[in-house]
Amino acid sequence: MSDDLVLQVKSLSKIYRQGATDIDVLMDFNFQVTQGECVAVMGASGSGKTTLLNLCGGLDDPTKGMVLINGISWSELAPRDRALSRNRHVGFVYQFHHLLAEFSAVENVALPAMIGQFSHSEAKSCAERILKKVGLEHRLNHRPNALSGGERQRVAIARSLVMQPSVVLMDEPTGNLDGETGLSIIELLLDLNRSSDIAFVIVTHDMAVASKMDRIVSLDQYRQ
Repeated sequence: MSDDLVLQVKSLSKIYRQGATDIDVLMDFNFQVTQGECVAVMGASGSGKTTLLNLCGGLDDPTKGMVLINGISWSELAPRDRALSRNRHVGFVYQFHHLLAEFSAVENVALPAMIGQFSHSEAKSCAERILKKVGLEHRLNHRPNALSGGERQRVAIARSLVMQPSVVLMDEPTGNLDGETGLSIIELLLDLNRSSDIAFVIVTHDMAVASKMDRIVSLDQYRQ
């Protein structure tokens, strides 16, 4: 494996069974992502974009093929080791922020570090540092209901980056935001990408977003 390959998807297929019918969501899909690369994933509704992200993050298992993070296949890992690897090497950002309402911004961002067995003070320090990077140093102790939609998504992005993962998987990160706020989020992501070696894989239906990435991968060609 090339030293700068962080994500490899090899001959990936995912088939769901619905009654007596097999539904082919992904068929023989291949791609790879290098360190620090920004990749947009596009496709029609039902083409398997979210399924692909779940497979890449080890949240689901393929019917055939494999996904490797830093050269290690998810299928080779026991459940505990898979969870530890996901915590350390993969960040997630969704269309909806999924922040915990009872926790402050800094507490939400610190959670992955605490799960990763950082001390409370170390996790908080890491969270504060990354929140400052996303421009929220004045919102550290605010809970989600006191933040705007764009600020909540910035907190979610900070949470995905706090462990300095190899790759962050994003599912329509601007889909729930207005155009101006969505554009500011994409510019933030590009700034963060330029200042780090973290790769981003971004599922989007928005060509304006996709065109800002290093390259675009279309899932439509893998549909039967």
